[in-house]
Amino acid sequence: MFLFSKKKKPSEDSIKRLEYQLCLAKEAGADDILDISACELAEVPSSAFSICKVLQKKVSLFIAYPLYLLLTYYLDFFSKVLNVEKNHIKQLPDSIGDLRHLQTLNVKGVLCSFKFSVKDLTVIPVSVGRMSSLRTLDISENSITELPKELANVRTLESLILDAQVMRYPPASVCTAGTEEVQRYLCSEMGLEYCPPSQYLLPVLEDDGGKQEVDCVDGEEMAWQSKFMDYEKRKVQKHLEKVIFEKDLEEKQREHTQLLLLNNSRKEDVLLSVKLEQQRLELGVSQQQRAQETERQKMLDKARLIKLIEAELMQLTKLEVKRRNLDTENLQEVLADQRTALSDILQQLLKQKDQREEELRMVLVEMEQKSESNQQNYWMIQYQRLLDAKPLSLRMQEAAVDADLGNLLCKLSAQHYLPIIAHQRITAEALRHMTTKDLRKVRYISFCVLAHRKMQEAGPSTPSAPLQQELTPPLTPSTPLTPTAPSPDRWSSSECVVCMEHESQVIFLPCGHVCCCQTCSDALQSCPMCRGTVSQRVRLYHG
Repeated sequence: MFLFSKKKKPSEDSIKRLEYQLCLAKEAGADDILDISACELAEVPSSAFSICKVLQKKVSLFIAYPLYLLLTYYLDFFSKVLNVEKNHIKQLPDSIGDLRHLQTLNVKGVLCSFKFSVKDLTVIPVSVGRMSSLRTLDISENSITELPKELANVRTLESLILDAQVMRYPPASVCTAGTEEVQRYLCSEMGLEYCPPSQYLLPVLEDDGGKQEVDCVDGEEMAWQSKFMDYEKRKVQKHLEKVIFEKDLEEKQREHTQLLLLNNSRKEDVLLSVKLEQQRLELGVSQQQRAQETERQKMLDKARLIKLIEAELMQLTKLEVKRRNLDTENLQEVLADQRTALSDILQQLLKQKDQREEELRMVLVEMEQKSESNQQNYWMIQYQRLLDAKPLSLRMQEAAVDADLGNLLCKLSAQHYLPIIAHQRITAEALRHMTTKDLRKVRYISFCVLAHRKMQEAGPSTPSAPLQQELTPPLTPSTPLTPTAPSPDRWSSSECVVCMEHESQVIFLPCGHVCCCQTCSDALQSCPMCRGTVSQRVRLYHG
C-alpha cells in the first residue's frame, strides 16, 4: 500500500528520455525493440502503442515504471516479448491470454522509493493457460503463493522463474525441483499427460521461419513496398507528431492562461487579506494600548495602597515588638524571683532531709545498741512518747467522740483507732447509715466495715449484703502508715539544651534551672541558661 494516492509527476529528465527513445524507435532501420524504461510514467503513452502497431515492434520493454495496470485494449499489439518488471502492477488482465504469439512475459517484482521490495502482484489469472506460445514466465519477487492449474495447458513453457520458498501450490519442494517438475505436477492435477516443451515448439518456430521465407521470395517487390511504407510511416508519424505537438502547445497555453488568471486573483486576494489584517491589527493594538494604560493605572493605585498598608503594618509591628520586649523583661524578672525563692526552699528542704536522715541514723544506732530483751520496752517507750506528743486539738476531738462509738471500740479492742475516728469526725449514727461506697472513702476500711457491721447488728435497720471479701485484718500500731498525699502522676519534662537528645534530669543550685541531663551536667561549671556558677547539683528521678 502506498502512502500517497496522488501520482508522481515525471521529472524533466524522464520526459526527455521518453522523447529520445520514441525518436529512436521511429528511425528507419531501427530494430524490433521498443525500450522506454525508467521514464517515471504512471501509464504507457498512446504514442508508444501507435509505434508498436505501425512499426510492428516485437519486443516491448517497460522496465522500472510506476505502472499500476496494463491496458487490455492495447495488448494485441505486443507480439514476442513483454517486459514489465519493477512496476506496481496489482493484477494482470484476463485478456492477456489472447496474446497467442507472446513468448516471454516478465512481471518480476519492483523496488519503490523506500528502498525495499514491494510485492504487488498476488494472483496469476487463469487466462495464462491460453498463451500457446509462451516459453519464459518470470513472476519472482512478488506475493504469488499459488499457480493456476490451467498453466499446465501451456505446453511450450521452458523456463518458470518464481520464489519457491513461499509457494503453497504447488508445494515448495516441487517448485524447487524446477520447471519440468512443476509442469508434471500441474498436468497430474489436471489429468493430462506431460510432454516435453520441445515437442510443441516446432510449430512456433516454423511460423517464424515461414514468414522469413516469404520475405525472401518477394524481396524485390517488398523492397519497393518497404520504401513506400517507410515513406507513408514517416508521413503518418510526422502528422501524428504535429497533432501531438499542437495539442500539447494548446494545453500548455491554456494552462499558462489559467495560471496567470489564478495568480492575479491570488494577488488581489492576498492584498485584500493583508489590508484587512493590517486594519485588524491596528484596531487590536489601539485596544491593547488602552487596556494596558488602564491596567497600569490600576497597578499604580494598588502599589500606593500597598505602600500605605506596609507602613501601617511596620508601625504596628514595632509597637508590638516593643510591648513584647517589655512583657518579656517583666516576666523574666518575675521568673527570676520565683526561681530564687524555689532554690532557697529546695536548699532548706535538702538541709532538713539531711538532718532527718541524721536523726534516723542516730535512732537506728541507738536501737541497735539495745539488746533484744529491751526492744519491746524500747518500743513501748517510743509509743508512749508518741502518745504523750499527741496534739491538743486531737485530744479535744477524742473527747468529743460519741460515747456509744467509744464503747463499741472498747468491745472491739480497737481503742487505738480512736484518734482516727476523732480526726474523721465519724459518729455512731453516721457509721450506721454509711453505704459500701461511703465506707470505701474512709482510709482504714477494715475497721470501719467491722464497726459498721456491729452497728447494724445492734440497730433496727435491715442488714446490708455481706462484705466479707472487702474485709482486711485490723490495723495494729506496728503497721506502717502510708502517706496520704498523692504523688504527681508524671513530671513535666524538657529537652537537654546541650545534647538535645535526653530529658532534663538535674537542678542547678543556686539558680534553680532544670535544663541538662545527668551526662552533660557533669562537665559543666556554670548554668547554660543564666551563666551563673553552679554550687550544687540535684538529680531528678521521674516516676
